[in-house]
Amino acid sequence: MSWGTQAPNQEADKMNETKTAEPTMRFDEAYYRNLFNNNHVNTIEHRMAFVGHENTLKTGLALSLLKNEIEAGKKVYLFDVDNSAKATVDVVFPDTPNIIVLPLHDETDDSIFDEDNNVDFKSLVDKTSWYVNILADEVKEDPDSIGGIIFDGGSTFLKWCEHAMRKSLLSRGVIEEEGGSFNQKEWRERNRLYRNVLTRLHSLNVAKVYFTFHLKQIQEYMDDGTGKKVLMTVGHRPEWEKGTMRKFSQQIFLSRYMKKADIAAGVEGDRSLGDDEWVVRAKVEEMKGKHIEKVGSVHDVAKIENGKFHFIGLEWLL
Repeated sequence: MSWGTQAPNQEADKMNETKTAEPTMRFDEAYYRNLFNNNHVNTIEHRMAFVGHENTLKTGLALSLLKNEIEAGKKVYLFDVDNSAKATVDVVFPDTPNIIVLPLHDETDDSIFDEDNNVDFKSLVDKTSWYVNILADEVKEDPDSIGGIIFDGGSTFLKWCEHAMRKSLLSRGVIEEEGGSFNQKEWRERNRLYRNVLTRLHSLNVAKVYFTFHLKQIQEYMDDGTGKKVLMTVGHRPEWEKGTMRKFSQQIFLSRYMKKADIAAGVEGDRSLGDDEWVVRAKVEEMKGKHIEKVGSVHDVAKIENGKFHFIGLEWLL
């Protein structure tokens, strides 16, 4: 030791370390006993999926089922994945500050773009997860103030997770390089990212949580009548990761009907309609608990007649 220096005070260092150490949460018997005795869930009314093509009133129908909560002044959070929900809100419930639209793919948000100004889909998925976690904290603090949640654009979010899956695996050290073809490990990562968000929303202590999804074409090679095989649309199926469908206690499939069908566009035919008329109909595919007798039933929810729009809704679900 050189002259003028002092030996380190090891005891003082230990005391300082003790003082500055971060407190750790103990998930022990006492913690879980407190949850068991006190953390009881309020009434869960809806965990509903609305499935349909564009212009089948998925978002509008979800908002209509929250009418009582909105008019009572409760907050409704709407995750706008497709950047289309705000237009519906402005028409259905104009000047209603307790409907809080959360834009996710927001051009003003620098966090979701990389250095080349391309969309960073992992950051976009991370942002969604952060928003859900922040909302979960608000639900814990004051669950009675929140009337419902709408996650608008589940199919688009699934595509975001697909774009993000490789970068997510790289960040976690599961894979070491970005090139190469997709493998099973990466598709599992897509599903993990997707399910984490939907599962957290599903489990929140909020009475009504709604999700919207698109329909995807089912195509097969068929004879076009001349002996040639061409790719033709033979039907549609929900564009979701199949494991998530089990989370929805209610599933409503929406279709638009016109006098002449257009299968490629997802428009069904109904010859009883006039040339300028169309109807949106809801088919109840799943209905657990209350209203189980409605499974398989079909209901008109909106129509264009004499050039005017008429909203009918599903009053029996209010």
